[in-house]
Amino acid sequence: MKESAKTLKTQFKKINIDKVEDMQDDLADLMEDSEEINEIMGRSYGLPDDVDEEDLDAELEALDDLDLEDLEDGEEDAVPDYLKSSSMPSAPTADVEGQDEYGLPSPPTAVGVAQ
Repeated sequence: MKESAKTLKTQFKKINIDKVEDMQDDLADLMEDSEEINEIMGRSYGLPDDVDEEDLDAELEALDDLDLEDLEDGEEDAVPDYLKSSSMPSAPTADVEGQDEYGLPSPPTAVGVAQ
């Protein structure tokens, strides 16, 4: 035990307590910086505070299941429902006199100039 005590005393004399304390202070500052960065990265933008993450996870899982059902039915290239609406306008045609194929007025022709 005397030998152990003697060894500990010589080892403690080699250690500079001020350096250890400075190192601890530096580590505490780094931890504070890390916590501040985590807080900044954890902010939510555009989401209300009352959003339940479990509801969001359930909705995501339902979307994943929906995608799998489409693939199982062999409808990989199926048209989405929002594009199947009959209320979409039809492509312009040149059926109306004085309009081009885009529905814009045709440019006037000069009198006496052959086209």
